[in-house]
Amino acid sequence: MTYLPLLSVLLLAVVASPPGPALPGEARQTPTGEVWVEMVSAGAGKPHEGVGRGVIEAPPERVFRALTDYAHWQEFMPFLKQADARPQADGSVLSRHVMALPSPLGERRYQVRFTQGIEAGPEGRQGKTWWIRWAYVEGSGNVSGHHGSWQLTALGPGRTLAVCRLYTDPGGLTPHWAIDRGTEQTLPWIFHGLRQQVRRSRYDGL
Repeated sequence: MTYLPLLSVLLLAVVASPPGPALPGEARQTPTGEVWVEMVSAGAGKPHEGVGRGVIEAPPERVFRALTDYAHWQEFMPFLKQADARPQADGSVLSRHVMALPSPLGERRYQVRFTQGIEAGPEGRQGKTWWIRWAYVEGSGNVSGHHGSWQLTALGPGRTLAVCRLYTDPGGLTPHWAIDRGTEQTLPWIFHGLRQQVRRSRYDGL
């Protein structure tokens, strides 16, 4: 494994913007660039949570518009075949998901609740954080657990540092090591899909 790509990204971050967070984990190559992936404990007796970090060549505002377009997540999320979006009175969004997972897992149907927001930092625009979180609605489907989040920060003009956390426990008899491997391999392709998704004209400035 080479550390030169990681060094290049960090040097660009120093030149283009104030110092940002480091990118821990193992670099994975996709057709649209690298993604750094690490697996962290989600608690005793549970599969691990995956953490992916990558640079997206679009401003955070545009990436945020794409990510909060929940009814179109199936266009870039691996294995997700159907999604909708039903805004709630409390500002959250309920979404029905249908996932077609590899055999022997098969189809999973469930609901998640999304929350989202923008937090201003002490440094003005450069200190802003755009965030999205989602969690499985208990009893709404045939998975044992599912949650995740996105965190976006500006990395110079027209660039975003994105952090995605993903936890999935599809249930059944699948061993945790196999679930961990699936999460680890899926994260880079989520970033690959999102990097293409943000180019859609529907996310032009509003």
